Amino acid sequence: PRLMQSLGDDLRVYQTSTIEDKYRFIFIDGLWIHIKEIDIKKRPVLFALGITKDGRQEIISFKLANGETEEEYASFLNDLYRRGLKGKMLELIIQDGSRAISAAVNMVYPYTPRQRCYTHKLRNLIHNIRYKIKHRARLMKQAGNIYKATSRQEAIKRFRLFVRRWRNLEPRAVKCFQDEFYHTLNFYDFPKEIRSTISTTNHLERFLEEIRRRIKIQGYFKNERSLKLWIFVLI
Repeated sequence: PRLMQSLGDDLRVYQTSTIEDKYRFIFIDGLWIHIKEIDIKKRPVLFALGITKDGRQEIISFKLANGETEEEYASFLNDLYRRGLKGKMLELIIQDGSRAISAAVNMVYPYTPRQRCYTHKLRNLIHNIRYKIKHRARLMKQAGNIYKATSRQEAIKRFRLFVRRWRNLEPRAVKCFQDEFYHTLNFYDFPKEIRSTISTTNHLERFLEEIRRRIKIQGYFKNERSLKLWIFVLI
C-alpha cells in the first residue's frame, strides 16, 4: 500500500507539473485497453511523445479517455498547452489519419504543420483496392516508391503519375490515397538525416507495441487507477 501511495503521488506530479517548452516534434496516438470495472470494456489511452532539439525522446503525457474523439484529443492537447507546452520550438506534429486528432491539432496548435504518417496512408490504400489479386502488388510498389523520392517535387511528380495510371482501374483506392496526401510530404521540409524519424508514427507505435505485448500477459486491468499506475511505471 505504501508503494502504491508513493506511485500515486508521483503520477499526480507527472500529470500536473509544468512541461518545458522544448520539443521540436510531437507524435500523437491512442491505444485501446480493457478495464474491468462493472464489466469488461475498452477505453483509449491517449499519448504524446516528444523529441527535443538534441534528439531525446520522451513520453510527455498520457490520458485515459472516453473515446478517440475531437473533444478528448482537444482536452488532452489543451492540457499540454496549459502546462507550458506553447509550441514555440515545435516544428511538426506527427499523427495517423484520425480526423479527431487533426481537428484537435488545428484548434490547439493551428500554426504547426502536420505530418500524416505515410505508413498508415499506405495501409489505408491496401484496404481500398478492389482487385487485390490482380492489382495489389504493382499498385502498392508504385505507391511506396513515392515516398522513396529524394525531394518533395519528385514525390509529387511520382504521385501524379500514380494517379494517372490507377484512377480508372482503382478509383476508390486512388480517391482514398489523394485525401490529405500533401500532409504526408511535410517531412521533406527537413534534413535527410531526420526524415525517417518524422515521416511516420513508428517511434510512438514501438512504445505502444511494448504496452500491447505486456497487456497480453496482464489480460485486463481491475480499474482505472491500476491502469494509470502501470503505464506510469512503464514510462
